Amino acid sequence: MATVEGGCGDARRDLWRVYDDLPICACVASATGVIRYVNGALRTHLGLADPDLLGRPLESFHGTGGGERPGLRALRDRNGAERWFAETIQPVDGPAGEALRLHLFTDVDAQVRREIALQGRVAQLDALFEILPVPTFIKDAQGVFTACNQAFERYTGLMREALLGKTSFAMMRSGVAQAHVEQDRLLLGTDAATRYEEAVPLADGNLRLIDLSKASYRDGLGAPGGIVGVVHDLTESQPYEARLEAILEQSPIGVSVSRRDDGRIVFVNTRFAELIGLSRDQLIGSRARDYYLDDHQRQRVLERLRGNGAVVNMEVQFKKADGSPFWTLFTVNQAVIQGAPVNLAWIYDYTERRNMEEALRDMASRDPLTGIHNRRSFMELARQQLARAHRFHEPLAVFVLDVDHFKKINDTYGHATGDDALRMVAGGCQAILREYDLLGRLGGEEFVVVLPGATADETRVVAERVRRNLARMAIPAPGTTFHLTTSIGIAGLEGASDTLEKAIHRADLALYRAKREGRNRVVVYEPGMQSV
Repeated sequence: MATVEGGCGDARRDLWRVYDDLPICACVASATGVIRYVNGALRTHLGLADPDLLGRPLESFHGTGGGERPGLRALRDRNGAERWFAETIQPVDGPAGEALRLHLFTDVDAQVRREIALQGRVAQLDALFEILPVPTFIKDAQGVFTACNQAFERYTGLMREALLGKTSFAMMRSGVAQAHVEQDRLLLGTDAATRYEEAVPLADGNLRLIDLSKASYRDGLGAPGGIVGVVHDLTESQPYEARLEAILEQSPIGVSVSRRDDGRIVFVNTRFAELIGLSRDQLIGSRARDYYLDDHQRQRVLERLRGNGAVVNMEVQFKKADGSPFWTLFTVNQAVIQGAPVNLAWIYDYTERRNMEEALRDMASRDPLTGIHNRRSFMELARQQLARAHRFHEPLAVFVLDVDHFKKINDTYGHATGDDALRMVAGGCQAILREYDLLGRLGGEEFVVVLPGATADETRVVAERVRRNLARMAIPAPGTTFHLTTSIGIAGLEGASDTLEKAIHRADLALYRAKREGRNRVVVYEPGMQSV
């Protein structure tokens, strides 16, 4: 028998019985995600009994799944194992006419995991193509350039935007282009490769003699897909090793090579030495592990290496010789050089960009006037606290605060003084509240606070302290100072199905009562309170 939240009776069983024997997983949840009903298939997948499911947030079973995927959801069972499902959500009516949501989950785990593995292999190939020190390009079956790596850009001086989407005829003289096209035509549709010498133009207009290797490839249906080409410079007299080192020296990305057996560094380029703040001689022979900010991040890298054989663009913090941290995009590939197993590592200094991203995220979550949480971020964080309170059966209370006669303040002293007053109200609240209490601005002169672990009666004590503190503050105005008062309404959490929106609404009703009773007071919600 499928599971239905206790107390709903036969009517609800009749309403949702159509889902009882579905082979796919199904549940009905409230608008805030609290589970009201689960069918047998979902209960079997989660491995949980009735009391552990009903009244809990569906979100508590969501897994990470390795990232967000539209239309898909990773669900975690009681042992922490995750499985991918295609999720369909549609509105349904509850027995009392309330708005609920039906979640249907179709098992697509094997397909998604194959897709994730394929994407990982494609990403590895893309990264390998990009870091190859040899100039390399790709054309499609029509002879249009579709890709080239950084080494090709450095070698020819031609940037990708000037090359991609064009044919050889757009990039070189007609006679030279025709020779390349003829070679490509012979290769397409075969599994052969060719190598020939040809003069090609560079970005500065000069010609350079190259040794060009080409091979064709086929698409997923077996049809000719295009040509891969590799450039070998015949005018360069340096040995290959010296040319490779010269390329690495020019790289804006830090490069290191360390032995896998003992982790000792055997090569670094100048950029790597600059990032760490040591000379190359000081770095050679040291251990790569010494430059991670903490061992936890190093273990994450090692786990990824053991699992995938490579790490691609992972955000990792390293430390300089003086101990100061910096963020990097970190790529590691395993290789064998002259018979020795090594790790090839690339670090790109990501600190400035990450700091900018964090600053932008913070700006997006803060009220620009007061610096406290704006309505969106407050509601998001408050819902997390509400879910935690439900999960651990802990109390939680909300109070809504409104500045009395705020319009009169603006009319008397001007909007700039009114803005200063709101900033001081926010600061006055923070001075009383605990570090983990949530303070947000709902809009205008209205503020809202969530106090985790506090009952309504305990919150009344805190709210009174806030009210008295704000009343004592002297607000500066042009040529004078003034005082303001506030009215506060309080509501506590009511039951496992309570929502943040309902709690705030009840606190608003208590606030209206405080206003009607003369303002400058704290009122706790009582059943039967009305807004008018």
